[in-house]
Amino acid sequence: MPLVRRLFGGRQERGRKSLPPLTGSSTAADVRVTPERALQVSAVYSCIRVLAETGSMLPPGVFQRQGASRVPFEEHPAAPLLTRQANPGLPAGELWAQVLGWMLLRGNAAVYVERSGGGMPAGLWPIAWTSVEPRRVPETGETVYKITLADDEWAPIREEGGLVRAENLLHFRSFGLGGPEGLSPIGMARQAVGTGYAATAYIGGFFARDASPGGVVSVEGKLNDAQYERLTRQWRDLHEGFDNAHRLAVLEGGAKWEKTTLSPADAQFLEVYKLTRSEIAGIFGVPPHMIGDVERSTSWGSGIEQQSLGYVIYSLMPWLTRLERTAAQLLGDPGVYLKFNPDALLRGDITQRFTAYAQARQWGWMSVNEIRAKEDEPPIAGGDEYLQPLNMVPAGSPAPTQQRALPRRPHQRADTAESPSVEELPAWVTRHHEQIAEFFAAQSERVLAELNLRPGATAEEIINEAAENEELTAILLQLARGLVAEVGAQTAATLGGAFAAEQTLAVLAAGAAATAANINATTVRELAHQFTVSNAPADVAEMFGRMTEARARVLAQARVNYLSNLGAHEGAKQAGARTKTWRVWDPNPRPTHAEADGQTVGLREKFTIGTHQGRWPHDYLLGVDEIAGCTCRLQFNL
Repeated sequence: MPLVRRLFGGRQERGRKSLPPLTGSSTAADVRVTPERALQVSAVYSCIRVLAETGSMLPPGVFQRQGASRVPFEEHPAAPLLTRQANPGLPAGELWAQVLGWMLLRGNAAVYVERSGGGMPAGLWPIAWTSVEPRRVPETGETVYKITLADDEWAPIREEGGLVRAENLLHFRSFGLGGPEGLSPIGMARQAVGTGYAATAYIGGFFARDASPGGVVSVEGKLNDAQYERLTRQWRDLHEGFDNAHRLAVLEGGAKWEKTTLSPADAQFLEVYKLTRSEIAGIFGVPPHMIGDVERSTSWGSGIEQQSLGYVIYSLMPWLTRLERTAAQLLGDPGVYLKFNPDALLRGDITQRFTAYAQARQWGWMSVNEIRAKEDEPPIAGGDEYLQPLNMVPAGSPAPTQQRALPRRPHQRADTAESPSVEELPAWVTRHHEQIAEFFAAQSERVLAELNLRPGATAEEIINEAAENEELTAILLQLARGLVAEVGAQTAATLGGAFAAEQTLAVLAAGAAATAANINATTVRELAHQFTVSNAPADVAEMFGRMTEARARVLAQARVNYLSNLGAHEGAKQAGARTKTWRVWDPNPRPTHAEADGQTVGLREKFTIGTHQGRWPHDYLLGVDEIAGCTCRLQFNL
């Protein structure tokens, strides 16, 4: 808080040329530095332009944490404001450019949050920081912002008197010392900026006064006043100024020209000007070569890729992180966050990229379709599978050739039973695959027919999710009843009991409905994404063709895995089993499953697998990371 306000309690008027508190404008170079004047220094303008433009060009996205996964969350009301259109007249990229510009220039930036009648974010409006004054409510310590819009500004501010609560204003701060405002880089480094401004002005004056060819005119004897004035006036008229440089010098009356060199003071001042550019670049953390200062080498690597990597990590990322953390205030949920993607600035040449892709594919942390997506190529059938090197095992484990072979299923005793594996149910996998694929094919025909009738419609308008969910639920429920009845009866019979399949009907119906809703919601998202590329019927048909083959197979495997474990569990429960044991059948299991091997709990209790709990292998409660590729089984004990 400014000194005047502290002493007298009055409001200090803040003009556009005033600086935030804890700064100042006077300098040792006798130049009053304001943000507007600082922008006239080419190094300052270049640094701010580079950071603001590169930051605003990176694609932002809103994501949600789901266990160990991170998935796009475009359904959040604030997502389109942060990533596509901040308000009807301002794209999101321009919003971030303005925010970064204000932060770099004055240390603070403000964005007013317009809300709908239901309290949801409806628009984001940048406000000049010179129009904002942070205040504290004395009784509660709450921060509020007094906004006084300038004549050339507009924002739909509804609060009385322009007093905006913190939840309706995003306050982006640069580095600070604990006060309500961030420190202005220009104000805190005004000595270097002032020197740069003075050096620029001096050099401009040097060229304006330059009387090249540089030297001294001497005459023998003494000139009277009229002769001196005449000689001086002639020389200035003919030779002074940048446009008159190097013109022919005509001398008379025995005058002689003696050439001189640039004075040491002038030469040193030019060197000061060059050093000031590097110093200003250091203030903003921008490598000098990115603002045109190529006289000095960089220690960030010799290649463009290495220099770009250093710029992104050490210069740009701190500012982007501030944007992401402040924008989290608008998202509300700790599991939802904004993320800028700097990959566009880090792309190496084609050889380096393809080498990196090959390593990622070989070591199993990227699939073919993930690689193709980074190269803006469409996915291919079977491209979602991950590879794993055969010699990759947990530390301390024997080599794969020394692992025990996959054990055969032991002879069942009357007091134990095991759940079947998906390999033992090939007919059910085929049946699921065929019927899910048929549903996708019929859905494709319905979508194409609607697309021909309404070529400009959205994915949500073309797909009737309620009707699609009803049809797919009926298909999945019929398959589930047959599979669970078969597996449940077999498990119960092994333990000497009987199985009543109708007791599982409610659970199966709820599960089929939830699965159908998830499948169709994903289809709508995929179709919406396809429309951003092309809504041509041939391209849409190709998308559904890929889904009909690859996606139907994956869904079939997952459903059979889940339902076979559920059926075995229900059959064992009806037969009177009291406990269940987790059994690992994979010769090279993941560590969490290997640790769980032999774990025994009550039949109605849950296993602890890593940090999750679930009722059986492939239980959705375990999360995607513990389900994918799992071949574990259950042993039921009377």
